[in-house]
Amino acid sequence: QWEGWLPVPMHRANQEDRVFPSLLVLIQFRIGVCIKLSILSMEKTHNHIKTKSVFACVCVCLCACAGWRPRRSIIFASWDAEEFGLLGSTEWAEDNARLLQQRAVAYINADSAIEGMYTLRVDCTPSLHTLVYDLTKQIASPEEGEEGISLYESWHKRDNWTNDRDAPRISKLGSGSDFEAYFIRLGIAAGRARYTKDKKTELYSSYPVYHSVYETFEIVEQFYDPSFRRLRAVAQVRGGLTVLLANSQLLPLDANEYADALSKYAQSIAQLAAKNPDEMVMYEVSFDSLFSAVQNFTVAARDFHERLKTLNRDDPLQVRLVNDQLMYLERAFIDPLGLPGRPFYRHVIFAPSSHNKYAGESFPGIYDALFDIHNSADPEKAWQEVKRQISIAAFTVHAAAMTLTPPA
Repeated sequence: QWEGWLPVPMHRANQEDRVFPSLLVLIQFRIGVCIKLSILSMEKTHNHIKTKSVFACVCVCLCACAGWRPRRSIIFASWDAEEFGLLGSTEWAEDNARLLQQRAVAYINADSAIEGMYTLRVDCTPSLHTLVYDLTKQIASPEEGEEGISLYESWHKRDNWTNDRDAPRISKLGSGSDFEAYFIRLGIAAGRARYTKDKKTELYSSYPVYHSVYETFEIVEQFYDPSFRRLRAVAQVRGGLTVLLANSQLLPLDANEYADALSKYAQSIAQLAAKNPDEMVMYEVSFDSLFSAVQNFTVAARDFHERLKTLNRDDPLQVRLVNDQLMYLERAFIDPLGLPGRPFYRHVIFAPSSHNKYAGESFPGIYDALFDIHNSADPEKAWQEVKRQISIAAFTVHAAAMTLTPPA
């Protein structure tokens, strides 16, 4: 029985950079208090909390002793109270919002490393797609019988992207973990990786002992990952993303991938609205402005990456300029007024579905306006809200495109 309030522990350890002292890459670990010892990072007791903090400090010390410094500072962050409303991570994000919006490059989320034994699962912002694919091509598959092939190939074989893309599936970020405030509120590029189940045959939401007294180290050792090769692969992905984001001269963020994603999302939301053809004609609803903005963004992204090919990498000012454009691209999709009815969520392109917080939704303002629109008490007002959300999305995408243009 607990009496009174328990403190919420939060820990940080920094590996300071040598080139860009103002820029930060965050990798987050999760502390939990719901089970004595669990698969959730396998760190629940106070001893494990200490181990996590010590691990971060040891990494810092080893790097320093070896004379290695990343180009950008790495923050090893550890939050508590995730299950109680993402309290620890959200508090720190709000307390440091101005600093993070000015200086944070990316946020790598480390929640459950394993929720199944089938294949890799990655959720991230589109600008990280290319980096994830390139990195997983350099990591060995952890599966027995797949010696000599890469994690990318193993992942591709098991979870190929549908429709028009021949690549492993990468999902949209929703919520339900500590990246929420950093990505959806502050506009910091974010991603997470874990091992997952076969969704076609295993229909449960997570591993069966999730958040139970049986969620122990021993169950991983005996059943889920006896060789610990899957856990190692996930650690290599998370660690590799952190190191590459912190140490690459040019930030490994891809605006072309964002353009491709925006095009697909715009087509998808327009198709959803097109299920109401009579109303779209009656209320003069058009997605032309959004399609035009996406096209502008596509051209700007293509031109930006063409300019990178001729960039003088020996000129620190030119390098800093393009890196700033890449770093602030995600911020360009933030609306300070927030989403209708959900002002905490400010990302115009991505937010948790208002009907399923764990799932990510693209163009959430438009989607929410369209949801259940047939049952609206005032159809004209409802469709005017759809038009307003289309206008907001088009303006935001066009403004984001302008951030990729050369400075005057």
